Amino acid sequence: MNKIFTIVFFIFFLFFLLLVYRAYVINQPCKHEIKIIESGSKFQIDEGILDRFKRSLKIQTVSYGQKNQNFTALKDYIYFIQKEYKDIEAKEFVKIDIINSFSLLYTIQGSDPTLKPYLLAAHFDVVPADGQNDNWKFDPFSASIDEGFIYARGTLDDKSSMLAQLEALRIFLKKNGQPKRTIYLAYGHDEEASGYQGAKSIANFLGNTSLEFVLDEGTMIVEKVLKGLDAPLAYISSAEKGYLTVKFYVNTTGGHSSMPDPEESPIFIVSDAISRMKKNKHPSFLGYGPETNLLKRIATNLGFFQRIVLSNIWIFRPAIEFILSKNPTIDSLFRTTTAVTILRSGMKENVLPSYAEFYVNHRIHSLQSCKEVLNFDLAVINDKRINYEIIDCSEPTKTSPIDSLGYSVIEHTAYQIFPGVSAVPGIMIALTDSRFYTNLTDNIYRFLPIRLLNEDLKRYHGVDERISIKGYEDMINFYYLLFKNTDQANGDKFKKFKNEL
Repeated sequence: MNKIFTIVFFIFFLFFLLLVYRAYVINQPCKHEIKIIESGSKFQIDEGILDRFKRSLKIQTVSYGQKNQNFTALKDYIYFIQKEYKDIEAKEFVKIDIINSFSLLYTIQGSDPTLKPYLLAAHFDVVPADGQNDNWKFDPFSASIDEGFIYARGTLDDKSSMLAQLEALRIFLKKNGQPKRTIYLAYGHDEEASGYQGAKSIANFLGNTSLEFVLDEGTMIVEKVLKGLDAPLAYISSAEKGYLTVKFYVNTTGGHSSMPDPEESPIFIVSDAISRMKKNKHPSFLGYGPETNLLKRIATNLGFFQRIVLSNIWIFRPAIEFILSKNPTIDSLFRTTTAVTILRSGMKENVLPSYAEFYVNHRIHSLQSCKEVLNFDLAVINDKRINYEIIDCSEPTKTSPIDSLGYSVIEHTAYQIFPGVSAVPGIMIALTDSRFYTNLTDNIYRFLPIRLLNEDLKRYHGVDERISIKGYEDMINFYYLLFKNTDQANGDKFKKFKNEL
């Protein structure tokens, strides 16, 4: 008996050592020897920089839908940009193209043609604030400043990226002159309406250009993400979820409300379908998709037991999934999400409707496709009376490597500007313009260099969208160092980045 106990104990001890080995030897934290840029060495925002940003926010470049935009404001915005940054355009190695009437593409020609160019993307259209105005602290397009914050639509999404890049480029060219590596700055005018007229047209214009990497808007630095996690996480998204909108509808004979047949009621039919979809979530891919690297990186910032568990998803997957799925935001990383967004039926209180419809919007996990998601929906609904129509589909992007020059430079720069953060590869759950550049490079990343609290995330497309003046200043410094670091990141310098990070 003692012998059996000893053998069992020895096996469990070896198993425990394996778990510890995977957590503390294989899953090493990010190692880096980076000179942090102290606050006193950073560029400070002056009144001119702040004024330009505020004036850009006051131009109401609203997108209501595809081909339903404030085109007058878009023209005013382009005029504003060309006027305020005419010194950049005046450089002999800089060219600006207006794409499809409203989008902008800056080309800053590098001095070394052997180095592959890279592209920074942003967009300058914004979502409406109609219907929210009374709930805002200030008018959504006033760019009012209060307690160190600028309130306006576009402060987070996404005029701050565009203006910060242009301010950083102006500083970079003034201090360093012509870059070694060619830079493209791609600014779309309809990202909030699909991007088909803007970013897609820019990608077509660039043709077969081979890029080193693309950096677009995306996930950001978020504090207090998980209990026990003290370090703010800098999410650098290496993948982007897909998008599928389906209209489901049913036709019946209708009739008088005094003689209802529940089995033939289109409202009951679609209600049952919605109920089944609610009860049957799409499958979890925890441990098999890009979220695996995210969890492993997060694990290195946690305590002993949490690190053991998250570093060994292969054995603790059911427990991790059970716990994390209780948080809808985290759960959305592991699976395709389902949201019923529109429900329509009926025209009069005493008439049984003959038609009902509902719209479902999915954000598709990297390991699924539009077709697979639709087939899952149809199997769950399991009602031949219900028809469907695909309204829009954008397949998820493939996962970009996190050992590339692009990712390493972005990560390196984040550590320089934001001391104390922990950079992790994230997943972008919304669509960005970057999906149109997949034919130009395999290295596409989505990152907004700004610190936010969890409660600030609801400001995206919501009430009281805002950015701190300090946050905007950090963005300018980040993009300046990104230009500088990318220019230096080649050959031995790149190898050093990879070894450090």
